Amino acid sequence: MKPSASASSPGAQAVASSTGQSAAAKSPESPQGQTGPEFVKTVVALMTHGQGEVVEIDDDPDAESSYHSEGGSSTTSVSSSIFCFTYANGRRYHADRFQRADYFMPNDENEQERLDLYHHIFLTLLGGKLGIAPLDNPHRVLDVGTGTGIWAIDFADENPQAEVIGTDVSPIQPSWVPPNLKFEIDDMEEDWTHPDGFFDYIHMRSLSGAFQNWDTILAQAYKKTAPGGYVEFQDYGCEVFDSDGTMLVGECPEHPIGTYFHHVMGAAERAGRPLIVARGIKDKLIKAGFVNVVERTAIWPLGPWPKDKHLKELGKWGRMGTLESLHPFATQLLTREGWTMEQIEELCDSVRKAHDRGKYYCHGWFIYGMKPKVREEIPAV
Repeated sequence: MKPSASASSPGAQAVASSTGQSAAAKSPESPQGQTGPEFVKTVVALMTHGQGEVVEIDDDPDAESSYHSEGGSSTTSVSSSIFCFTYANGRRYHADRFQRADYFMPNDENEQERLDLYHHIFLTLLGGKLGIAPLDNPHRVLDVGTGTGIWAIDFADENPQAEVIGTDVSPIQPSWVPPNLKFEIDDMEEDWTHPDGFFDYIHMRSLSGAFQNWDTILAQAYKKTAPGGYVEFQDYGCEVFDSDGTMLVGECPEHPIGTYFHHVMGAAERAGRPLIVARGIKDKLIKAGFVNVVERTAIWPLGPWPKDKHLKELGKWGRMGTLESLHPFATQLLTREGWTMEQIEELCDSVRKAHDRGKYYCHGWFIYGMKPKVREEIPAV
């Protein structure tokens, strides 16, 4: 094994503040039952943290964790799709029906439960909001990589005036959805079939590792966004920090989670589907032509160790999400590089055994940009 290595993270870029959003989700119940304006206010304030921040440790953290799932809406059924999948290493993956799609994450029931857990974490990070872009009565909305469809369902419920479309390579969405929502099984790495300038809002969440070329994806998004419309990216940073703000780099015997990130992130990079993409999305949005680009980050504790009570609550969810993510992220990527399932289990088990002794966090990234509005023609004099 390589010697332990760590490095201080780059300094934070200036974080712009967002304007309000017209359609906000109901604030979810926190793990300790705290909701309301004060909880939302504190969560939003936490989003001013930069990269590599020192987070104060609670000397006596509560290690319990909980997860509440909510039922979906029932109105109109979704159209049927071809339910064919591939299987490997005891997990189920999307079908080989697309030319370019080679997503390494599973789509079975365990993964669907993990995705819904992360939906709740994102809501908690945003104080109950579904996004931060300053929307104004959107009428056509696209959720790229919709997964279980839970974000799209929530958005459609809260925006009955909007036509919402969720796309994914896996037909794992529920069969009953709001009347203004439909799901399409599609590979967004191929040409997008919707008309140009069609969507007022395009939402992308938890898509790190999904695409080979983000410049191409965002160029497509720009083309399909209406003038004055928004594209928003939300994701976890896939970089892990110690509580003192030090980024864990390379194989770290004293920090097994650092070793795990080293191997899994490296494998994703070599597979051509990098997981560490959030840090560069702002520049890519600007390159694609978007303006008024806003980037915000939030501390995402991976355990209930912070002293701040709101970060502690987030950490309870973060711990659960981290431990449930070890196998799905590692299995396909590492077996393709020659790892055995026994070696992968040993790697994941080392993280589980040592995790509660560490004080780790990553970042939630929230970035949006607007397509420039069409300039009115000035009549000739």
